[in-house]
Amino acid sequence: MTPRAAPRRRLPAFSDEVDELFDTEIIRLARQVQSTLVGLHASGPATPPPPSGEADLRDLAIAVWDADGRVLLMDREGAQLPRRPDATGFVDITIDGDPWRVYYLQAPNGEWLVAAGQRVDEREELVWNLLGSQLLPWLAVLPLLMAAMAWAVRRAMAPVRVLAGELRGREADDLRPLSRCWSR
Repeated sequence: MTPRAAPRRRLPAFSDEVDELFDTEIIRLARQVQSTLVGLHASGPATPPPPSGEADLRDLAIAVWDADGRVLLMDREGAQLPRRPDATGFVDITIDGDPWRVYYLQAPNGEWLVAAGQRVDEREELVWNLLGSQLLPWLAVLPLLMAAMAWAVRRAMAPVRVLAGELRGREADDLRPLSRCWSR
């Protein structure tokens, strides 16, 4: 685990919106944990819970330390989060080679520090899934739409083609009226 800045791949512009959505949820999670800590007195060091099966979240982590650095609360992934008493707000870090985005929330009186983080790959996966779910149907339907538009334009322009053919068969000084067969 190294607390250096994690490199982030650039994704489509709406990835900023997804980041904002996830950031808001992480802030909300950290605030909810902090609000539950009011009146909590840890009786001993916390240990991460054992894995709880397939549906367990591995891309989200939470950890809480008291002012002395003792762990008050953590989940299994939270055991990997570094304690950063000087950090406030979002910090991009690397944990076991994976980029994480961690939100640090200090208690107003400095009594504890809450850290809630999420693996960046989870965010990027959502962006690509959203992009694919929106773009692939359009790419599949686009050839059909183009064919329908070509047919409609060709049909709408048919009278003009008939008129052009009739005019092509005339001499320049031919002033006879045009036949009505090209109009509808």
